[in-house]
Amino acid sequence: MKAIIRFITIAVVLSLLFPNVSFAKSYSDVPYAHKYNESINTLSNQNIINGYENGEFHPEGNINRAEAVKILVEALYDDNAINNSLDWHKKLNHKYVMFPDVGINEWYGSYVEVAYQNNIIQGFSDNTFKPSNNLNFAEALKIILESHGVNLNVDYQENPLLYINRSDWYTPYFSYAYEYNLINQNKFYHPAQLITRGEFAEIVYRLQTVQETGLPEFVASSLPTSDEYKITIPELDIINLNVNFADPDDERAALDVLKYGLGHYLYPPDNGKKTVVFGHSSGYSWDNSPYKTILRQIDNLSNGDKIYINYKEKGYVYEIFSSDIIPATEDYRIVENQLNNELALYTCWPPDRIDYRYVVYGKPIS
Repeated sequence: MKAIIRFITIAVVLSLLFPNVSFAKSYSDVPYAHKYNESINTLSNQNIINGYENGEFHPEGNINRAEAVKILVEALYDDNAINNSLDWHKKLNHKYVMFPDVGINEWYGSYVEVAYQNNIIQGFSDNTFKPSNNLNFAEALKIILESHGVNLNVDYQENPLLYINRSDWYTPYFSYAYEYNLINQNKFYHPAQLITRGEFAEIVYRLQTVQETGLPEFVASSLPTSDEYKITIPELDIINLNVNFADPDDERAALDVLKYGLGHYLYPPDNGKKTVVFGHSSGYSWDNSPYKTILRQIDNLSNGDKIYINYKEKGYVYEIFSSDIIPATEDYRIVENQLNNELALYTCWPPDRIDYRYVVYGKPIS
C-alpha cells in the first residue's frame, strides 16, 4: 500500500510540474514496454534528447562525450545561452572552441562552450576534449551529478553489486546514484563499463525527477524488464560482455554464439541451479571475431576472485572456489551436478589446443 501511495504521489506531482507535456515523440526501437520508454520519451518531448533521422533512438548504443554534453546543456540552459555562446569566438575568428579538437563549426561546438564556461567539463591533460570518446559509467555519473549541483555527502557502504572501493575517485558518484535509486539497485555496475544512450537518459530523467519533486529517492512506476545477459570478470579485463544461449546438442550453433561474446549452457542464473558459461581461448584461423581469445588467460583466475553477471535486470556475484583441467573426452563432467547452485566457466586448453578443458567454479554470494 505504501508503494502505491508513493507512486500516486509522484504521478500527481509530475502532472503539476509538466501540465503541458504531450508524449507525441516516439521511436520505433523504444516500444511502450521498453525499460527506458518513459525516460526517453519524456526527455524527447522536452527537446533534451533526440533520435536519429530514421526514427530510431538506439537505446543500446554507446554515447560519446559530445552527445552527453549536448543532453546536459539542453537540460540545464535555455536556447539563448546555447545559440549565443559562440559569438565571441566568431568575432575573433577562432577556429575551434576551447579545445583544439572541437572545431567552431561542429554541431556540438556551442554545447561544449556552455559546458566549459559553467564548469561541467574540463577536458584532458593534453588540453583536448575527445568528443568522439564513448563514456563509461564513472565518467557519466560524474558529469551528470556535478552538472546538476548535487551534494555528494553520502556515506560509503560496501556493496557487492558496485565495483568500488572507499578511496576510488568515482565512489561518491556511485554511492549517490545508488542511494537515490538513479541506477538499478538490483544490478551490478563496473565503473569502466560503457554507458548506453538509454542508461544515460534514464539517469538524467531520474535525477531531474528527484530534484523537482523533492522525493528522498526515485521511485519507478514499475520494475524494469529485459533479456539482458552480461558478464564481468575484472581479472581478465572482461567488462559487461554479452552472454548468449547455446544449444548443447548443436556444436555449430555453440560456436556461432561465440562470435558475439561468451556462450551459455544449462540453467540461467535466476534458476538457482548450475550455470555453465564458455568461450574461446584461441579461435580458428578463419575466425575474425574479437572474442576468439577472450578466455586465453583464464588460468590467471584464483580462488576468491569474483565473477559478476547481470541477467534480466538483476545482478549475481560468484566467488571462485575451485579450478580444474580435464581431458576433452571427459567434458561431460562440467555439466554434472546440475542441481548445484554454482557457476562453471570453461574454455579449451591449453591455448591453441583442444586436448583439455580449463574449468573454474564459482559459488554465489549474497
